[in-house]
Amino acid sequence: MISIIIPVRNEAQNISKNLNHLQELRRRNSCEIILVDGGSTDNTIEIANNLVDHILKTKLGRAIQQNIGASIAKGNILVFLHADTYITTKQLLSIKEDKIWGFFKVKFNNNKIKYKILSFFINLRSMLYNYGTGDQVLYIEKNIFNKIKGFPNLMIMEDIAICSRLKRISNPIIINSHAITSSRRWDDHGFLRTILKMRALRFLYHIGVKTHILKSLYK
Repeated sequence: MISIIIPVRNEAQNISKNLNHLQELRRRNSCEIILVDGGSTDNTIEIANNLVDHILKTKLGRAIQQNIGASIAKGNILVFLHADTYITTKQLLSIKEDKIWGFFKVKFNNNKIKYKILSFFINLRSMLYNYGTGDQVLYIEKNIFNKIKGFPNLMIMEDIAICSRLKRISNPIIINSHAITSSRRWDDHGFLRTILKMRALRFLYHIGVKTHILKSLYK
């Protein structure tokens, strides 16, 4: 069984699309869906209520939310899915239990050429450096996840940090199909500005700046 863990906060506009196509897997008992809410003030939970197996509530923070979800997961494979990222049933079934950890390639739900170029370089970076971000749908064997004690308790960059831990065990398996993720952050905050900000935050993280400071800059 696959356990799909979805951290959310105020995702009423996205959550039903994300969940509806996963219901076939639930009906076949091939997956469970664990929604972990970080303090939504909209009707995210009400929309998701009949479309998931568990709803948990905790304080906001993807690392915390994903670790809480993993703590009750019954599946042998943990899949960490963002609320604004879409993945198909076929893609989920392509995750085999002999794959220790990995992620998918990514493309955006925006067909403008600049987003195609951006996704190309994200995927190239993943292949060169053997790490993925949350938008690429990380999957991890549950026993390995427990062995490394889950996501580090960071305010941001938890995906980069857990990939660093996992690479000490093995290189990832990058599945040759694309998760579709939202371009909303780039659209809302400016394409080039968002790229430059993310690169700057990544640099600051690698030189040791505390993640609560990075989180305040990320907003």
